[in-house]
Formats: sequence, structure tokens, C-alpha cells
Amino acid sequence: MSFRFQKFPYLSAAVLLLPVALLMGAGLTPWGITALLVALLWFAVELVRWLMPPPGEGRQSSPAGAEKSSDANDTLISLVFFLSEPRDVDETSIRRCLSNALGIRFSPGDPDVECFVMPFSPPEPRREGDGGIRHFMAKIPAGLFAVLVSDRPYIEDPESFARVAIRDKRLRKAIERHVAWISVDLMEDTTDRTRIREAYQVIGRILAAMGGPDCLAIYCPELQRCNEFDPGLLERLCGDDPVSLFDEPTFDPVIEISDDNPKMAEAVREAIVRWPEFVASYHTAGSGEKDRFIAKAEFRENRKSEYMWVTVLEITSTEVTGILMNDPHELLNLHRGATVSFTMERLNDWIYPGPDGSHIGGFTLDVLSDSDEE
Repeated sequence: MSFRFQKFPYLSAAVLLLPVALLMGAGLTPWGITALLVALLWFAVELVRWLMPPPGEGRQSSPAGAEKSSDANDTLISLVFFLSEPRDVDETSIRRCLSNALGIRFSPGDPDVECFVMPFSPPEPRREGDGGIRHFMAKIPAGLFAVLVSDRPYIEDPESFARVAIRDKRLRKAIERHVAWISVDLMEDTTDRTRIREAYQVIGRILAAMGGPDCLAIYCPELQRCNEFDPGLLERLCGDDPVSLFDEPTFDPVIEISDDNPKMAEAVREAIVRWPEFVASYHTAGSGEKDRFIAKAEFRENRKSEYMWVTVLEITSTEVTGILMNDPHELLNLHRGATVSFTMERLNDWIYPGPDGSHIGGFTLDVLSDSDEE
């Protein structure tokens, strides 16, 4: 007998058969009918557990665009929050969260309810490390879903993985720092894209209700895409297409490159040498074109520094003033949209519109693009 059928819920099936046999024979008393309903519910739960894939099957160990580790990733309909600390949850808190997210009223203790939330144990065998996962089953009109809560990292050795696999400094920090996770999964195997889209809408609303200050990143196993968490994503999670939030990074990527990289040094040198060309074009441009003249400079705060883009408003012989276009990663006293100034020794790059829709400048961008291809 295969391992799969060794785990079939024979005990609950046998218990269910007894009141069924009595019903077909002499009939059942009210107590017998109650016993039948309880046995039926028990068998249904055990059958769902038996049909479920083993915990972690299809959960992938590299949530940032690495190659897929198994075909199961293609069908795992799930969204995951990476957390900075473990969550203290129980059946009551999960039920309350789903009720708030979906507007469903649950009636715990009623054996005839169509909607319920209950803890369950996954089928054996468990993979190593699955002991730290708590499982909750949610039966709602939209289908059967699972909420998984873990007090361990989603991937093994996240710091080492992030250091090797993720170039974006923002996202790398989020992956490195996470120590726990929580996910909402669809508990059915389907390739129907309409059904999958509907499931993501439900999953997104549930996960949004679980968002909090401990959220560092959000991950989609099916897409194998990961983004930094931001409270602004909660509204998108509640929308018609929550997975569209993975179409682009939450914030502009922060890419690090060695200070002694010869190609980067040459790109910066060319930007500085050709700066008068930028200034001349800026002063002769029409008022409707000047907002397309941007420059990149180094901004410092104590020992930290970041290179960010600025929409140019004014140029003097020693200084450039403009509007900051980026969200700083580590600098606390600056923010996107702030009016900033920098001196010429901080200049790093520039771009302005050329003829026929082309652009002139962007010397460091070419170096970063070449680095990505390598």
C-alpha cells in the first residue's frame, strides 16, 4: 500500500459508517442524528487534510527571482508576509481577522455552520523545520483557505541568500531581517485563471487585514516575486488584482557598486566634463521641457550617503537646486518631493531630452545596466 493511502482517514470513515448503517436500518434518534453530523464533519476535515499537499510542498527557498525549484511552485496560490518578529495568534484572532476582512460572521461551536475557522495538523510526513508552523483552516463561501503562521524564517539562512541573490539594497535588508512569516493559501489545486484571480482577491483582503509594523516584505510563490512592504500596499491588496503590486518595485531600487569600479569612475568623469553641455541646454529649453532635466548627486548624512536623482529647478556656478525624485533608504532627514541643493563636487550624472525622443546623458545608468547583465 502506498504511503498516500496509508494516511487515508480510515478511523473517521469507520465512525461515520456506523450511524449511516443505523440510519439505513432502524433509523436514528435525535442523538443519533447529532452523532451522524459530528462524524460527517470529522471525516470531512480529515479528508481535506489527506488531500492537502504536505506542508511546505511547493514553498520555495529563494523568494527573489531564482529559478523555480519544483513544478508545485506553479500552482501554489499564496501570498506571504515576511515578519521582523513572530506573531502571537490563535484561532480566535484568525477568525476575527477573517471576519473583519471579508465581512463574514462566524458561529464557533455550531456543527451546522457553512463557514468556520479551525486549527488543523498537516498530513505526515513533515519536512524538517515545519514544527514551527501553525495551521488554520478557513471554510468560507469563496472556498477553502489556509492561514499559516511560522516563528522561523521562510528561507534557510536568509542573510546569506539575500547577500548573494538580491542586488537591491532595500529588498536585501528586508529579507535579511525577517525571522518569521505568515501566509494565506488557497487549499485547492486549480489551473483555471479566473478561479486563481478570484482566490488572490480573497487572499489579498485577508492578508491586508494582517498587515502591521512588523511586516518587512511580501512574497508571491507562484510568481516568485518579492517586494518590500509599505502600508500603501494594503489598498492594492484589497483591489481587484492584488498580484499587480509585483509588477514593479515598491521603491526605486538601491543598487550598490564598488567605489573603485573603473567603468563607474569613467562614467562619472564624463558626466562632470560634459556638465556645461547640460547647463547650456537647460537655459535654452522651453518652460515645458525643463522638468525633464534631471541630475544625480551624492547626499550625505553623518557617515551614510546615497546617490539620488533631482528634477532641476535652478543652476548657478556652484550649486544646483531641485526636487528630490527618490525615497531615501537610510537618510532620515530627506524625503521624495523635498527641495534640495547640492554643490558641484557631489554631481554624479545627468539626463536631458534629446531629439526624436531620445535622451542625452545617463552615463552611470549604462554601467549599472551592464552590471545587471553580468
